Amino acid sequence: MSSRKWSSVSRAVAGLAVVALIATGSASVATAANAAKSTAPQQLRLSLSLDGKRFLELATANAGRLVGWPALPQTVVDRTGIVLDPEYWFTYVQRVLTGTILLPVPIDPVKPELALPTAPVHNGAYVSALPDNPQDLSTVEYTWQGQTRTVADFQRDYYTNGWSADLRHQPWSVTKSFVSTLIGIARDEGRLGSVAEPIDTYLPELRGTAWAGVTIQNLLEMESGVEWDEENPVLALNTQVQQWAELGLDRFTHGLAGKSRNEFLKSLRRVEPQGTTFHYNSGNTQVPTWLLETRYGQSFAQLLSEKLWQPAGMAGDALVMTDRAGDAVASQGLYARSHDFARLGELFRHNGTTAEGNRVVAADWVREATVFTGVSGGRYGYQWWQGATPDGFSAVGFQGNRITVSPANCLTGVRLSHTLSAQVGSGGAAIDDGGEEWNAVYRAVATRLGGCG
Repeated sequence: MSSRKWSSVSRAVAGLAVVALIATGSASVATAANAAKSTAPQQLRLSLSLDGKRFLELATANAGRLVGWPALPQTVVDRTGIVLDPEYWFTYVQRVLTGTILLPVPIDPVKPELALPTAPVHNGAYVSALPDNPQDLSTVEYTWQGQTRTVADFQRDYYTNGWSADLRHQPWSVTKSFVSTLIGIARDEGRLGSVAEPIDTYLPELRGTAWAGVTIQNLLEMESGVEWDEENPVLALNTQVQQWAELGLDRFTHGLAGKSRNEFLKSLRRVEPQGTTFHYNSGNTQVPTWLLETRYGQSFAQLLSEKLWQPAGMAGDALVMTDRAGDAVASQGLYARSHDFARLGELFRHNGTTAEGNRVVAADWVREATVFTGVSGGRYGYQWWQGATPDGFSAVGFQGNRITVSPANCLTGVRLSHTLSAQVGSGGAAIDDGGEEWNAVYRAVATRLGGCG
């Protein structure tokens, strides 16, 4: 088989693996290769297995490939309790009648880490204290779609399902706010000059590509003008799915086909002038990640551990998704625990210091990162979104994941979720991740707690 034909067939198989993974939640990819002869296509054996039993076995393994999933037995027990609750179905029917169809998915069905490796992020001896004043908030009421609901209702509809505070969870694009914070730290330490500098000042590999001349600030603010479409429901046209397929193919063929993270980024094209249009683009986070790795000469996982994770006093370890070469796909893929996500929110609530007063990132950076741009319609800053309150800001991820902060209310809230629902109306159906309902819950809780008093 010619190398061109091998590449075409391999790309088709990798694309099928990713599509099957997303659509069925039951794909596993296995490879076997002769490492000494990995450059010869005929020596490589690539197999795709849609094996539901094996998938469930992986789900039960605490250190297995399916990071970010609870143990299967506990998931089954908790989910059974939910579906046998008449109140759950009463609420479900009410939602359908108002045009909301919540998909009954007890776990995250999108698992790119089945095809991609992860690298460890180590915690240290220092653990920053979180506020400790336990209160029962289950009866707090809020209004949503004309209905009066409680926090207990919200938790029943979206949570339990085997989850606990000890389980690492994939928060998707919440990871972007960690990358932005590391850029701030790099500037504090003199590894970068100004965010007004073009990215190819530091990454000459990007000269002659779509990224040439794009400023670090325009990357952080999602205004690079580089093409990326991660909202397209046609998976073959979705840039993020295309990247997963290319990265997986590169990994399983040992570089014979597919692309690395950097190769994929360099292959993208410019579609509009920088600084003119807000367009959400995960490449705009992966390029600053590449910048950090280069300026420090370390892997992103090592850098995150030494410069942010340990200084911020995170209590547990974490994992971060990478490509075959170990370069982080840090627009997503930070697997950590709820309390440590809360510590990032608290760090920003305290203007860059921990509760004990340890400075991690400059207060100027915190303020700069959470000023929302006119181009975005006042919604987006340096990889932080507008929050639930007028003063607030949020790290936001796919399927409703949130770190929501309100300095005026002295409140940080974390939502780890896998919500997929559709709002159906006369104009068609729109995907909803429950984020706006979370904001309503957050505001009601802030009111109950009474702010900073």
